[in-house]
Amino acid sequence: MVPGKITNFKTLSEFQTVKEFNESNKHFLEEHGEKFTKGELIAFHQLTRYSVKVIGVCNARISTLVSACHEKGGISRSTVERMLRKARKLGIISIHHTIRNKGGYSHNIFVFHHFDRPIPQQLTGRQSPQPPCSSGKNPDISISETKNLETKNIKKLKTKTIRKQPAFSPTSLDYSYLPDYIPMDFISAVKPFFTTAAEICSLWQKARLAYNKLQMERPLEVLVPDVIQAFKITVYQYKLRKIKSTFAQYFYGVLYGVLTVERRRERYAEVHTYDWLNADESAL
Repeated sequence: MVPGKITNFKTLSEFQTVKEFNESNKHFLEEHGEKFTKGELIAFHQLTRYSVKVIGVCNARISTLVSACHEKGGISRSTVERMLRKARKLGIISIHHTIRNKGGYSHNIFVFHHFDRPIPQQLTGRQSPQPPCSSGKNPDISISETKNLETKNIKKLKTKTIRKQPAFSPTSLDYSYLPDYIPMDFISAVKPFFTTAAEICSLWQKARLAYNKLQMERPLEVLVPDVIQAFKITVYQYKLRKIKSTFAQYFYGVLYGVLTVERRRERYAEVHTYDWLNADESAL
């Protein structure tokens, strides 16, 4: 990726509004904020302030972030670098190097991702109807009348339960309800096989998980053809009934293998110079 003005990287943004960007970061910090030190949180907030012109994307240098944090009491360069490594491991940002035409690293591109907060599942139990007492205390009620009474109670309970259900189920939403950050090429390739938004979104999250784990240099949007190819391989194996696990798990494994090859190519092409981003991983 070549260096340039921040407006050159608009296609990397996953957010439509600043409010949406702030809400995503708020949920992330509520979930993982305790994993950052006080100085690292100052650096994180400063990075978000530099990611507003192109929402969720920043091309500020590390030295710029360090200087800007002096107003908050001052932090070191190593603190900013630790914050960036933690944030990348937790999946909230991706970091892309830019390389000068003459060789050597230039500034980095920091890309924020949507944070999908886990929704706790609440189990709701249904109280089973109490069968009529048949201990013989009321000899005037016959066995047939008792069964009729039990049947009426069950029907009444089923009616009440149905009325409490929502008018629609979230799993019934089709692909037109998918968020904008999922590429249309991926949606077009997947929707003939998976019709609901929840299924397609789950597969894209698998792709993001593999991408973040491999710490690719290129943005995920550029690698969509590789993601689609991995999906087609998975479909082919599914048709041959060779998948022993779930479809999503098998897709993740295939895609991880495809992206591993691409990552090796990136590393081969990289200029051999000191990379602070991958240094001192034990500090995490």
